Amino acid sequence: MDENPFADPNQVNPFMDPSVTAVSNQSTTVGAGIEDPFAPTEPATVPVISQPEHQSTLPASTMGSSSGGNYGNNNNNYGSSFNSQPPRQYGNDETMQKQKMVEDEFRKREEDLERRERQLRDEQKRLDDARVYGDRVPNFPPIPSFFPCTPCVYHNIDFDIPSEHQTTVRRVFYHWQFTVFCYLFNFIVCFGMICKLGTDVGSTFGLSILFAALFIPLSFLTWYRMLYNAVRLDSAMRYMLFFFTYGFQIVISFWAALGFKSSGYAGWITSFDTLGKNKLLGIMGIINSLFWVANTLIAVYLIMQIHKTYRSTGQSMEKASGEFAASAGSSRNFGQAVLRSL
Repeated sequence: MDENPFADPNQVNPFMDPSVTAVSNQSTTVGAGIEDPFAPTEPATVPVISQPEHQSTLPASTMGSSSGGNYGNNNNNYGSSFNSQPPRQYGNDETMQKQKMVEDEFRKREEDLERRERQLRDEQKRLDDARVYGDRVPNFPPIPSFFPCTPCVYHNIDFDIPSEHQTTVRRVFYHWQFTVFCYLFNFIVCFGMICKLGTDVGSTFGLSILFAALFIPLSFLTWYRMLYNAVRLDSAMRYMLFFFTYGFQIVISFWAALGFKSSGYAGWITSFDTLGKNKLLGIMGIINSLFWVANTLIAVYLIMQIHKTYRSTGQSMEKASGEFAASAGSSRNFGQAVLRSL
């Protein structure tokens, strides 16, 4: 079967040429050391190396995480250890230092503002408490220290009276001073009349002394001081007492301006009667009458203004009645309740 039955016996095989066969033999010899990549190979045997047993150096949390039973606990421990680490700061050290200095400065300013706010609150509370309950050393009337008498009441409009009502109270105080001047001037005119006209005007002169000595302190206590405390303590009862006593003062001023004979006032009637006897005293009496007319008009204007203030502060007759009932109930009698309102 090696021979080809169809081959031509006279045909020459070109691969049998001596030159070709010589080259084929050399190529077989040169590639004898090269392995055939397509040749089947046997599986390699890997040697087994035995390792010595040793104790694990891993932490307990890591070793415990390999076991299924402690997985949850170890997971929590890992989270807590991770959260306990401080957050990483990015940026250079100079930027972080400047940011820290700015935060510290802002914190100091905030603490300083809070401290000042607390001081202002405490100071305002102290002033409010002192205005109502504090030690009130009497300073009015301003009597010199060498006099045997001493001041009777504490009087300070700027300290006691709220700023929105200081103007009104100060106007009433000026009106009281003008009223004192009217009583003193009336006394001077009546004194001149008794010196020039004799005993015909003796009763007028005597009553002028009585009215000046009596009504000057009473006017301060009954209507000016009443308004002062009404505004200071926001008391409806004191407002009502002020309106009553101040209305009585308006009537007295009008009566003094008329000046009936032997009434204690050198008003219009007494002045015109004296004018024919002594022109100087008559003119002084007319001036005194003008003072009392001005006093009456000022009082009417002020009581209208104070009534507006009374309404604007929410005061009423019912509130005044309740305050008076509470004050009278806590006192022994009616007189003490009235004295407590002064």
